[in-house]
Amino acid sequence: MNMNNLLEITITGYNSEGEGVGRSDGLVVFVPFALVGETVRVSIVKQHSSYAHAELVEILERSSERIAPECPHFGVCGGCGLLHMTYNEELRLKKNSVARALRLPDVPIIPSPVLQHYRNKTVWQTDGEKIGLYARKSHDVVEVEHCLLQSTQANASKHSNLFYRNPRQSLCGLEFQLSDTSFFQVNNAAAEKMIELIAQHVSPTDHVLDLYCGVGAIGLCLAKHVHSVTGVEINKQAVNEAVANARRNGIANATFHAGKSERVINELDLGAFDVVIIDPPRAGCDKQLIDALQTKRVAKLIVVSCNPATLARDVKRLSHYTLTCATAIDMFPRTAHVETVCVLK
Repeated sequence: MNMNNLLEITITGYNSEGEGVGRSDGLVVFVPFALVGETVRVSIVKQHSSYAHAELVEILERSSERIAPECPHFGVCGGCGLLHMTYNEELRLKKNSVARALRLPDVPIIPSPVLQHYRNKTVWQTDGEKIGLYARKSHDVVEVEHCLLQSTQANASKHSNLFYRNPRQSLCGLEFQLSDTSFFQVNNAAAEKMIELIAQHVSPTDHVLDLYCGVGAIGLCLAKHVHSVTGVEINKQAVNEAVANARRNGIANATFHAGKSERVINELDLGAFDVVIIDPPRAGCDKQLIDALQTKRVAKLIVVSCNPATLARDVKRLSHYTLTCATAIDMFPRTAHVETVCVLK
């Protein structure tokens, strides 16, 4: 197959980036902006031994799940990638992505209560002339006057502030004060749904260890549902904010430690905890942390992840535990990213 060859293929699935997946003569072909069930004409732009990347040239048979994107920059700007499909199709894509990664027949998914202007944190890009977001798969800046994902405040202030975040956030009836560098879920409405889900897996007598806790969002929201919460976070500023947030909300059963989770966990008596909540960065859990949990077993682990691939890797490494349930949460509507909560016992 030569570069730029035109092919007609039928899209039968999606990859983790939300691209359509089809096949031609045994070659897997990835096609951005193509939907399952569509027959499309594509142009090969990059080929490997067993797969190829293509660009969509023409839709020959259109899916009923295809809709007109609301943003004029869609397809060029890399800020979101799923505005060409219905929300139902987006949810199907995401739940299948998580199920495939975890090798499960199916997983439920919790939709986001809001689909637009949900981001509470924005970093605008500039090349000195244009202000907007990076183009798809490049660092070229696309000038964006109004982004459907960013908050109205961020859109209104982008010419004076390339970074926007309201330092005061409300979550599950609690008030949080946070700095620019502290981690906080970008979609408050979906984060509340996620915390409601986690609360179903704890009990009033539980002593909970909250690793990678940031400013204490999950742990503090759970505090009224459990006996005690102990948070661990490497960012000292975030730990100070977690302590202040506990005080601000009158929460007396939460304490926080500054340090790497994989180190602090060896300094704590894990036998004193009934549940460990783990919310690592996209790269997943440190191997030392996995090894410690394998050795000093806790009755229940609740793993929160924004990356199905590293989540699946970590769940596999935790071979002394059994995955009892997994639920996807649409924390990032209109993008291919998805949050997942797993319970292991």
